[in-house]
Amino acid sequence: MKKIFTFLFITIYSLSSSQVKALTEDGKEVVLFDNKTWRFVNESDEKTLDEIETNETAFVKSKESTFLLKSKKIEAGIYINPKKWRTAKTSNLPTAEYTFQNSENPNVMVMGCLISEVIPIQTLKNLLDLKISTLQGSVEFFKINKTEYRTVNGIKVLFMDYSVNTKGIDFRYIGNYYLTEEGYASSFAFSYENNFDKGKAEMQNFINGLVKAEKSKTTEIIEYTSPPPPMSTKK
Repeated sequence: MKKIFTFLFITIYSLSSSQVKALTEDGKEVVLFDNKTWRFVNESDEKTLDEIETNETAFVKSKESTFLLKSKKIEAGIYINPKKWRTAKTSNLPTAEYTFQNSENPNVMVMGCLISEVIPIQTLKNLLDLKISTLQGSVEFFKINKTEYRTVNGIKVLFMDYSVNTKGIDFRYIGNYYLTEEGYASSFAFSYENNFDKGKAEMQNFINGLVKAEKSKTTEIIEYTSPPPPMSTKK
């Protein structure tokens, strides 16, 4: 089966006032428009986006991921390792319900999120198309490194691994995307591209905490801190 199309343009030609033609690294011809959207020149190339492989491996959450945080919008949640992930209070994503920072290595920036959105999406393929469309208009560059269907904790998800550049900084993302009757949830993690390999294992453990769960009835976010040392006893 062919690999998923990657958005890395290696040559640009035929400039005009309204569009630019380009070649992908796979040799497929696309047209780039001024509004940062694109389309394939040949319809046969577009069909490659439909060929998403299925990984038969059954993925499960880490044994150390013991604390469940439930979505307040849809029936989904995420198990985290409270010893390695601490909550972050701010996020630029309006769909983010919980944002975390990995505390194991303070010198490596590794973030994780659980996002959700109530939106009538029919299939995971539709969700992929929506994600690509959103990225096209929000970053300077991106490419898809890998996509595949997976089973994570008994639920079918779309796994995505992609790179982006925004404001001159390279980032690498991995995430699991899960559909429900109400919308979708995603557990994803990211770091700077040059730090990705250092944080990859923890990022994978984080995103594999995604589960089907009843909606949360509370809005409390618990901050995890190390317990104080025991007080010495005077003799």
